[in-house]
Amino acid sequence: MSTVQPLTLNSIWGSVSRTGRWQVPASITATSTMGSILLDFTAADCPQPEVEVRVSCQAGRITLIVPAGWAVDANDLTANGAGVTVTGEHRGDPGMPLLRVTGRVVWGGVFITDPEGSRTGSDSADREQRRRDRRERHDRRHNGR
Repeated sequence: MSTVQPLTLNSIWGSVSRTGRWQVPASITATSTMGSILLDFTAADCPQPEVEVRVSCQAGRITLIVPAGWAVDANDLTANGAGVTVTGEHRGDPGMPLLRVTGRVVWGGVFITDPEGSRTGSDSADREQRRRDRRERHDRRHNGR
């Protein structure tokens, strides 16, 4: 049993985030009303095998960044006039956590992705090319190249 207390995040016309190194509890409630919430699990410490993330999103945005190897179950999300987007491979490796995402999204969006934004194939190549182009433009401006 986890000793980390449940986490409740509320965002009304603003933004709330958990990024970097933080302790993941077994239960997270994220409520966004015309705001945004970012939960980045990439560097988080997660001692338990399963985390329940309950979302309530009304004309807002909730983003979960899930590291490789973690599993995601978002089958119990209800979307009304909204979008739920799950990108990437989140099948789960043995011994890695499962994020069970439940709740309701109304006129907003819940986005579940991996640290790379999980665009595969040409999307990934396009993103890398844009990154190189930006780097080259920066070098030309600042280094006279």
